Amino acid sequence: MPRISFKISAFCCSILLIYLRVFRNHISESPFTRTSGLSNDIESDLSFISENTSSIPENSLTAILPVTITSLPSLRRILQPIVHPPTASIRLHEILLVAQDHVIPNLRAELFTVMSQIEFSRHVHCSIRSWQSTSSESEALMQAATTSSTEWLLVLDKHGLEKLDQETRTTLLSPPVTPLLLGPRGFRLSLNASCLQPSQSYQKASYLIPPFVMPKSLTARPSHLATSWAAFGTYLSNFMIKDTRAGGLVLPQSPETKPEMSWCNLSDHSFSDVLPLALDSESLFESWTNDFSVDLPSGSLLPDETPILLGITFSTINDLESFAPVACSLEKRGYTLQIALCEPSPISPKIGHLEHSLCTLYYQILSAGESPAQWVAKMEEQPTVMITLSEMAELFDGCSSASMICIPRVDLEHSTWMSSLTSREWRDWNIPQITISIITKDRPQSLSRLLSSISNARFFGDKVDLRINLEQSSSLETMNIVSDFHWNHGSIWVHHRVIHGGLLTAVAESWFPHSNDSFGVLLEDDVEVSPLFYAWIKMALLRYRYGSNRGMSPQMFGISLYQPKNLELDVVGRRPFDVSPILHSIGAPASSPYLSQVPCSWGALYFPEHWKEFHDYLAMRFTESAFNLTQIVVPNVRSNQWTRSWKKYFIELVYLRGYVMLYPNFPEYVSLSTNHLEVGSHVKIRSKEKMESFSVPLMKLRDRVDLLDLPDRSLPRWISLPVLNLTGFPTTLDRLFKIGISRHLQLGLCEKRVGWLGESDPFCLNGTLDGL
Repeated sequence: MPRISFKISAFCCSILLIYLRVFRNHISESPFTRTSGLSNDIESDLSFISENTSSIPENSLTAILPVTITSLPSLRRILQPIVHPPTASIRLHEILLVAQDHVIPNLRAELFTVMSQIEFSRHVHCSIRSWQSTSSESEALMQAATTSSTEWLLVLDKHGLEKLDQETRTTLLSPPVTPLLLGPRGFRLSLNASCLQPSQSYQKASYLIPPFVMPKSLTARPSHLATSWAAFGTYLSNFMIKDTRAGGLVLPQSPETKPEMSWCNLSDHSFSDVLPLALDSESLFESWTNDFSVDLPSGSLLPDETPILLGITFSTINDLESFAPVACSLEKRGYTLQIALCEPSPISPKIGHLEHSLCTLYYQILSAGESPAQWVAKMEEQPTVMITLSEMAELFDGCSSASMICIPRVDLEHSTWMSSLTSREWRDWNIPQITISIITKDRPQSLSRLLSSISNARFFGDKVDLRINLEQSSSLETMNIVSDFHWNHGSIWVHHRVIHGGLLTAVAESWFPHSNDSFGVLLEDDVEVSPLFYAWIKMALLRYRYGSNRGMSPQMFGISLYQPKNLELDVVGRRPFDVSPILHSIGAPASSPYLSQVPCSWGALYFPEHWKEFHDYLAMRFTESAFNLTQIVVPNVRSNQWTRSWKKYFIELVYLRGYVMLYPNFPEYVSLSTNHLEVGSHVKIRSKEKMESFSVPLMKLRDRVDLLDLPDRSLPRWISLPVLNLTGFPTTLDRLFKIGISRHLQLGLCEKRVGWLGESDPFCLNGTLDGL
C-alpha cells in the first residue's frame, strides 16, 4: 500500500505534535481489571485474561482510522478523544489515517488545520495511507495495519471513539496483552447471525467490528483474508487453537452503562460466504461431499453471484461471433449486456443482432465519428466491467470507471472458459500480477522448446513479465538462445549467477513477490506448457484467491499445471496414481480438480505469502536455529532422502502448516504442462519407461478436452474441493492443520521462538491441542 507523507511545513509523512499539556505519568485503573470476572462456560478458555493481566507497553499502540468524504468535516472532533486522555494515551504511538485517493488532497488540507487546533497529551506520529477503490473497508484497514510500526493496533471505524462510553474508551486506549481481538461489538454465527448483547462478563464472538484492539501479528496473513470483518473473524476462529476458537472477545460492560446498540444492523453484513466455516470443523468433510449433489440448472447463477451491467465493444461482427459463447452464457445468467460494434454504418445509429446457437445478441453499430468513449458516456447506467479488444484499448482512456478487460482479437475464439467467471471475478480481473520465472542451466534444446511453448500460449491481453535465471555454468548456446528471444507480453529480465548455486538455490531465488497480488509461475527448462496454461491459472486464481472465495483459502499455496501419474512420496517407492477412483470412493465427481499437499515442480504458480514464508523457513533450516539439518520434520515420506532438493523443504513447510495446492483433473491426464524428464541434477537415466510414467498430453487450443470439462462446467466452490494428503489419501483441511500443529509441538518450535514462526503465530497461541 502506498504511503502518503505529511508534514506541517511540506505536507509530507510524519507530524511532530507540540506538547500542549504536561504529561501526567500515571495510569488509571483499566476497567478490564475491574470487572466481575468471566462467565463459567468460557473461563477455562480464556485463562490468558485475569486480574493480573498487564497492559500493553508504552508507545506500542497504533490507531487506524478510516476517513471518508462524509467524516472528513468532523475530523477534529473524531481525533480529540483518541489523543487527548492523559491517562490512556501513553500507549499510543501513531495514528494512520486511511482514505481513498480522491479524499486524500482534502484530508491533507484538513489535517494541516486540525493539527493547530486540537489538544494533544503527548507526541504522536500521524501518517496517511491510501485506500484502494477496489478494497472494502476491512481490507483497506488490514492492509494499512501491516505498515504500522507498533506491536498493537486499535482499529476504528469512521466515528473513532465517539459513540463509546468512557470506560470502553479507556480500555481500548490502554488494553491488556491478549492474543485475541478485543472490542465492545461482536457477532455470533451459527446457522444464522446475531449481535452479542452487553454483558458483565467477557463473551466469545465469531467476529468483531471496529473499534477493537488486536496484536499486529494477526495481520501477517494477507489483507484479502479481510474481505469483510465476518470473513476475517471466521479465518481467525478457524485457525485458533480449538479450546479458544473465537474471532474475538467482547468487552464486559458495567450495569450502570447504558447499552448502545445502534451498530447492530444485520442488514449491513453479508454472511453467506462465512457461515459454512462457522460450523464445527469436523463437519467440513461431510459438507463438501453434500455440495456435489446440488445440480445447477443450465444458465443458473453460480453461488454468491450478483449479475452486473457489462459493456462489450468490438470492431466487427466477426469479433462478436468469436466471443458469443461467453456473452450468451452471461446473458443466460442474468447479466445486462450493452454491446457496440465500430463497423462503419451509413446511418446513425444502427441496431443489429447476431443469431448464435446459444442465444441472440443485440448490438448497436456506432455512427461515423462516434467513439466508444462517447458511447459509454451516454449510457444511463455505467457498466461495471467493459470488455473490448486490446487493439481498441486507447479509445477508452479515462472514459469510464469500469474494470477494463482488453483481449487480443486472436484470443477471442479461445475465451470460452471466461463464461464460468462470476461478477466479482470479472471485477477483479486486473488485480493479480503474474511473473513467469524460468530456471535453466545447460540444456539449450530443452530451453528452446519451453520458450517456444510459452510464446505460443494465450495471455488474453494481460501484462506478464518474464524472468530467465541462468546458472553460472550455463552454456554459450543457452545464453545465445536467451539473447535472441523476444517477449511481447511484458518486461523480460535475465539473471545470471556468478557463483554456482545448485538447483535448490536456483529455484528458491528465481522469483520473489513484491506484493500480495504478485504470483510466480516457476518452470524448469525440461517442462513444456499448453497454450492454455495461463487461462487455467487465471481462471483458478480468480475463483479461489479473489472473487467470492476471497479470504476463504489461506491454506492454498499454489496452482499446479501438471496432473501427476505417480505418487512420489511413499516410503516404499514411486507408485502409479489415478485420482478418479479415489474421488469416486468419497462421492466426488471424477472430473473434479482437487487439493493436494504435494508441491508441483513441473509447472506451477506459487502464492506470494507462502513463497515468502518458504524463504524464511529455508533460512531457519540452513542456519539450524531450531534444530540441525538432519532432523526429520515429515515422518515416513521419501523426500527425506532428497538432500539437495528444494521440494524437500517445501514439503516440510506444507506439512507443518497444513497447506495445499490445487491440481487439475482432466480426462486422460490432459494437463497444462508436461515434463520431458531430461537428464540433469535429479535425473541420471532417461529410460522410455520413466518417460512414459511422467509425460502427459498437453491441452490444445482446439481439443475434445477443454478447460470447462469440470463439474457443472465451472470450478467447484472452495469448500467442495476434495483434499488429499502427501501420500494421496483423502483427508480434510482441518485435519491437515491439526497434524501440523501437533508436529510443531513435538519439535518444540513454539518454545524455541524461531524467527520463521513468530511469537504470536496462531500455531503457538496455546501449548496443547486437545483431540489430536
